[in-house]
Amino acid sequence: MKTQSANQYPAKQFQFSSIQFDDSYYNAKLKYSLRHLAFMGNVSKETTLEALEKALQICRLAGINTNQHFKQVYVFDEYAGTMHIDCLMSKNGFNLMLMQIQAINEKLAIWLWKLSEQ
Repeated sequence: MKTQSANQYPAKQFQFSSIQFDDSYYNAKLKYSLRHLAFMGNVSKETTLEALEKALQICRLAGINTNQHFKQVYVFDEYAGTMHIDCLMSKNGFNLMLMQIQAINEKLAIWLWKLSEQ
């Protein structure tokens, strides 16, 4: 009679690094994109890109890692046969973008970041 035995595999092969875990966690929080701005009506592409750049600048000035709140992605429209660039954002990143700030400095950036967390 043949006995069955379990194969043992090295645990190292299946371990995730803390960096991979962090990346997965923050990627899961990126629930918004530029298409969510449609509720605002006709927003020009220039206004959208300016607001995005300002939100990124706020994060950098406040010492926030932008990679945790903004991620550039490429989207292929199969129907039109075109590709365009979109940006996935966390709730905080999206809120910062919506604020469309006129003047940015370090203290204002930190205040706006705290406001977006509420």
